[in-house]
Amino acid sequence: MKKGELKGVSEGGFTLVELAIVLVIIGLILGAVLKGQEQINNAKAKRIQNDLKGFEAMLWTYYDRKNYFPGDCNQNGTIGYNAPNNVTGGTPSNNTDPTADYCASTATGENNVNRAFSDMRVVNVAPYGQPNILLAKHNFNGYFNIGYATIGTTTYNAIFIYSIPAWMAKMIDVSIDGTEDGTSGRVRRHDISDAGDAWPADTNNNDLVSLAYFFDRTP
Repeated sequence: MKKGELKGVSEGGFTLVELAIVLVIIGLILGAVLKGQEQINNAKAKRIQNDLKGFEAMLWTYYDRKNYFPGDCNQNGTIGYNAPNNVTGGTPSNNTDPTADYCASTATGENNVNRAFSDMRVVNVAPYGQPNILLAKHNFNGYFNIGYATIGTTTYNAIFIYSIPAWMAKMIDVSIDGTEDGTSGRVRRHDISDAGDAWPADTNNNDLVSLAYFFDRTP
């Protein structure tokens, strides 16, 4: 052994202690990344739920002014857009002028995704010049729709959220109804039927779904 060398120390490699330290650091970094992503997802879910409540407040504000809901062109108590049972829903218009799509008279066809949004914009419950496509868009790049669902023989007004992951729909359901059940209560799964359906299993939590929130009456 040459002078100055330490016996048993290999050149150019890591000791077990050094490797353990590196693995611990990597674990801490991954944990921080996953925790950060979880916080981001929770914030997105909270934002969408706040937007849902915001639309509910706008609907009731319009009702207080008009004594009927926006989109209820014939004023029979039902918002006339028949929200589809799929993941994507209806795509609102890009018109900056809401009078192109609002309930101008009782003869106006109600089954149009734009009616409720444009009605609220005309009376300045929602921003007058903001196109419906921007007003209705949420932060997962899907859309809110406002209309009705039929359960049994009865129609119920609802706010619909399309193209959100199943885990987020479950969070909203638990927050509002207190239980993770897409078949009953005020929040129900909507991409399969109007009456609701079970949410995907936890193994499929990233599947996109749509939900209905029955804001004025519970089916």
